[in-house]
This record gives sequence, C-alpha cells and structure tokens, in this order.
Amino acid sequence: MAAPDRPHLESNQMGVADIVFFVLALIAPVGVVVSLTTLSIAFGAGAGTPGVYVIAGVALALFAVGYVRMSHRITNAGAFYAYISCGLGRTAGTAAAYVAVVAYNAAAIGVLGALAFFANVSLRDVLGVDLSWQLWAIIAFVLVAVLSYFEVTVSAKVLGVALLAEVAVLLALDVGVLIDKGFHGFSLDVFSPSVVFSSGFGVSLMLALGSFVGFEATAIYGEEAKDPARTVPRATYIAIGAIALFYLLTTWAVVTAYGVDAAQAAAAKDPAGFVFAAEFQYAGNLATDGMQVLVVTSLFASFLAVHASASRYHFALARDGVLPRALARTHPKYGSPIAGSAAQLALTAIVVIAFALAGQDPYLVMGIGLYGVAVIGIVTLQALTSFAVIRYFLRERTGESRLATLVAPLLGGIGLSVGVALMAINYGALTGSTTAWINALPWVLVVAAVAGVLVVVVRQPAGWTEFDSALEPAAEPG
Repeated sequence: MAAPDRPHLESNQMGVADIVFFVLALIAPVGVVVSLTTLSIAFGAGAGTPGVYVIAGVALALFAVGYVRMSHRITNAGAFYAYISCGLGRTAGTAAAYVAVVAYNAAAIGVLGALAFFANVSLRDVLGVDLSWQLWAIIAFVLVAVLSYFEVTVSAKVLGVALLAEVAVLLALDVGVLIDKGFHGFSLDVFSPSVVFSSGFGVSLMLALGSFVGFEATAIYGEEAKDPARTVPRATYIAIGAIALFYLLTTWAVVTAYGVDAAQAAAAKDPAGFVFAAEFQYAGNLATDGMQVLVVTSLFASFLAVHASASRYHFALARDGVLPRALARTHPKYGSPIAGSAAQLALTAIVVIAFALAGQDPYLVMGIGLYGVAVIGIVTLQALTSFAVIRYFLRERTGESRLATLVAPLLGGIGLSVGVALMAINYGALTGSTTAWINALPWVLVVAAVAGVLVVVVRQPAGWTEFDSALEPAAEPG
C-alpha cells in the first residue's frame, strides 16, 4: 500500500490484455523484423538467426521468473529502480534509476527518429504523401502528447489496433511461405550449433536481445493494474512467450523464403528491401504496401509505449526525491503522469531539434545510435535485477522456491551479462557507424550511474521514507 499522502497513479485501470498490448507495441514487431532481424541475418549469424532468438528468449524467460516473483512483493512504477534498491541497496538502486531514465528516454527519441525516417520514405512511396521527416516527427510528437494526457487505457486501445494489424501482415508472410515451401521446406539447419554459433553470433545475440527490449515494462504498470499480483506475472509470461514465438516463426519463414544457403547474401545485398521482397513474393503487392505503412504505425505505437514507460519512471523517481518532486504530479481526473510525460516530451523536442539543426540522419544517427544506448542500458538493468532478486530472497527468507528465486535468476543474470559484454564489443555493428562520438554514446550510461551514486553520497533523497513505507508485499496470487 502507498503512504497516505504519497502521489500515486490511477489504480485498477489495466487488465492483462492492456499491459500485453503496451508491451508488444513497444517492441514494434514489424519495425524489428524490417530492421533488426534483417541486420542479424545480413551481418550476424545469417540463417542461424532463428536459433539465436531461441537462446535470447530462454535467457529472458529465466530472468522473468525472478522478475515476476519480485512483482508479487513490490508494486512500483520504477520497477528496476525499486527491485535493485531492495535487493542490492540504495546506492545501486539509485545508480540504476539514473541509467533507466537515460535508457528509456534514449529509446523514445531513437524510435521517433526511425519513425520520422520511415514515414518520410514509406508513405511517400505508397500513399504519395511527401512530407519531410521533421514534419512527420512533429505530427507523431503531437499525437503522443494528446494520447498520454488521458487515461492509460485510451493508449492501450490505440496500441491494440496497431498491433493486430502488424501481426496480420507478418503472419501473411509466414503462411505464404509455409503454403509454398511446405513444412519440409523449413530446414532444421537454422538450429544447428555450427550455424547458430558462427562468427556472427555476437552481433545476432545483441540484436536479438535488442528485439525483446520492452517486455520488462509489464511491472512498470503494476500500480495501474487490476490485481497486480496476478496481472503483472501473467502479462509478463504472455508477452515474452508471444515475442519469442513470433520472432522465431517470422525469421524462420524469411530464411526459408530465400533458402538457408542464400539468405545471408540476399540480406547483405539489399537490407532495406530484404523483408519487403519476401512479402511481395509470398503475400502479394497489397500485403507489401500494407507492411510499408505498418512499419510507420508500428514505430508510432512503439514511440507511444516507450514514452509511457519513460514518463512513469520520471514519476516514480520524482515521488521518491531522486528526481525533482514536481515531476511526480499526476492529472487530477485521469491519473496520468502528466508532469513526467511533459518532461519526456520536452527532452525529446530538444534532442530532435538539435539533431535536425546539425543535419544528422534521423535513422542511422539519431535512431539507431540512441536506441543502441537504450538496449545496452536496459539489458544491463535486467542483469542487475536478476542478481538483486537472488540477494533479496536469500535475505528475506520468504519460503519462495529456490528454483524461481535463485537458480533461474542466476542463469538469466549470467546470460544477460554475457549479452551486455557482447553489445559493448559490437556496439559499432549495432549503430552501423564509424563516427567516434556516436560509438561513444554508451558512456552516457556510465555518467548516469555515477550521478546516481553521487546523489546517495551527497544527500539522502527526501522520498526514501515514503519509498520504504510503500514497499509492502503485494497479495500473493491464489
């Protein structure tokens, strides 16, 4: 329960479906398949990409076991921050808080850059609407500002419609390939260790983990969920299972469309048109045009969802005095975190204007560069949370299963830590840039972590007493 005067979000708003829509929309299925999956096939493990998605899914499923156990005990919109604070201490938790703020804001701005770029290109080609990327960015910015103002369920409904359309167009590709090739055409060689663990495995694992970024947001909506002890775990498992299965089937279908031996060369030759060409051949022109439009709606849905996550981190941290208290203000009627939302939008506007004035590419520089920072930051937080879960349950001795609170988090944490190391080593491949300052962007996360430590050293945030009183165990699901 929250302390009597503790600012709070509107409770009892979101069911399992609402949270799942938010999370899956944040991940942007069409956007990931067109961009990250193509790069994985082209420059990573090639035909072994489906197998890499299985490995990433298993690592994140292990992480999720401990993560949802913590959601039973603690309901807080700053999920990573709260869990790491309770498991590893205030210093680690506050450092994680600042990393989370940077990561989620970087993700929001990066997604907006990609959205503006693809809106400019795809909608011009398909609909004949020729607007600059800057104007598309403004349009998306205004729409998200309006939707984030109202109750969270309004955004969930918008995201649900967009998500269903994305799933439909990608399933059309999957089914088209299946009808043409048959079950026997889907070669099991994509799971062969010699194919999966090829020289490009590190790049593919990095991109696969990046494809899942966002599923952890289920716990962020715990304060607004109906019966969070039930809703958050169910939404988490549904989301990660759906994501893993969806990417596995779609990457397998795309590889099958070109052939195991030819897929990597085809993707490397034409990364931008790789998936669209397969869609055209196996699903037809209408589906291909639909996919080009849905790349835009997919990225818009992702921008809306990641903006919502960043806004709630602002709210949670401001409520505890880690960020300025003014950011904890919520709308008196809708319960939405309007101050946190306004701060996120203001930061987005400043950064986008700066990139535009500098003449930088909205996709390759602003989009991929900032999203890369977000991926490293969030996967780092996932790894730290795994170790925080272990320490928390060893200390509290709650009687929880050791398999769920020790073994699974340990394996997940180790796997994610390896992923972080591979991301750091291969960051240049993620951004596709040789520019020094772009490839140095991950150091911003280190600066953020140090800033969090200094907050603890210099002053104890004023909201920590209320933070402690609010972290009472949630009711166990029956």
